[in-house]
Amino acid sequence: TTWYVGNDSFQADKSSVDMILNAVKEIKVLDTVGKLGSDDFNARYDLNDEKAYTITAKKDDAVIRTIRLGKTSSTGSQTYLAADKSKDIYLVSGNLQSVFNKTEESLKSKIVYSVSAASITAVNSTVGKASFRIERDTSEETAGWKLTGASGTEIDAGKADAWVSQLASCTASGWEDDAKRLPDEKTASVEITTAEGTITVDIFKENDTTYICASNKTPHRFTLSETSAAKFKKTAGDLKK
Repeated sequence: TTWYVGNDSFQADKSSVDMILNAVKEIKVLDTVGKLGSDDFNARYDLNDEKAYTITAKKDDAVIRTIRLGKTSSTGSQTYLAADKSKDIYLVSGNLQSVFNKTEESLKSKIVYSVSAASITAVNSTVGKASFRIERDTSEETAGWKLTGASGTEIDAGKADAWVSQLASCTASGWEDDAKRLPDEKTASVEITTAEGTITVDIFKENDTTYICASNKTPHRFTLSETSAAKFKKTAGDLKK
């Protein structure tokens, strides 16, 4: 099952979703400390209207669980809450504030794409005005990588394998405003051919430490740090023996 945040174009971070689902499914009650009453009384547990969080779980359009989440205990390892239609205030196991108190932005998965390195059969790279291509050579005599577009350069098989492994996944530093205009000059462009299809990544320098990027694997612009963007800026010279 794939979960989405906000709309159908942002996938949710799997580990965060799993924690939320587990917390909704199983609430371990340690004690019943009172009943919901006046706003002033509820405020003792941060269960008043001003501070409480309401979590609603649905299946299709039917509500299957509602949690009114209050503060954590003095130890930080238990939480006060009320559940469903009950007026009871429970002290439950776990710091549920850390599970549910999330922003939409923090719940978005930062994974742009992830494939098996073994599925990559070719890479076309352009950095500035220089372009080259490596292609997997599967013949028994010369198994490895063939280079085209960079005359006089013989590539190191180990360096090529390491680079392809790096290119097999891309994790964004953050998501950018889709309406933001991309810089006019492209820093680098990589086209990765895999058994499942083609992946494209375009890199534009935004400032000294950040690149703004576009890929056919997501409808959204994203950012990469200098370190993360480095793998998309390799030249044929970086792969030579």
